[in-house]
Amino acid sequence: MSYKDNIKLVRVDDRLVHGQIVTKWVNETKANKIVIVDQYLATNEYLSRVFKMAAPSNIDVSVMAPNDFVDMVKSQDLGDNRYIILFKLVDNLKKCFDAGFSVDEVQIGGIGANTDRKLVYQSVALSELEAKELLAIQENHVRIFFQRVPDEKPVSLDEIIKKHFNNLA
Repeated sequence: MSYKDNIKLVRVDDRLVHGQIVTKWVNETKANKIVIVDQYLATNEYLSRVFKMAAPSNIDVSVMAPNDFVDMVKSQDLGDNRYIILFKLVDNLKKCFDAGFSVDEVQIGGIGANTDRKLVYQSVALSELEAKELLAIQENHVRIFFQRVPDEKPVSLDEIIKKHFNNLA
């Protein structure tokens, strides 16, 4: 069995474990494990504990660096577990894909604004570099879409690019 069978959701959301994840996506996917993939958080024990405590007690939360995550999914039988994989940054997602990780779909759920980013979809802001990184991932036959909650209609990366990064379309 491929690790893809165990991974029920891959999501970029800089809030990581929060209300929408706990109340909506865990129920939707029937996940029993959450893996946060983030280089910085993997080295910060205090913040890692904070995110682990934010999840319900029946959900096991791990925090891993991108290379450790890729090694885990490539080398282990994930058993009957159902995973939600959360990325805080598009950059960490791209690192995993560059290292051989692959899934069929990636959901973009929330990325906060900053001086390099512009608002492209409700609670999602992207920089041009992040848009390019998502396009590079999509070139590997990965469906990338924007969606906050399960009952919301997904919006494709292509729609976002055409509207907000026309120079990349």
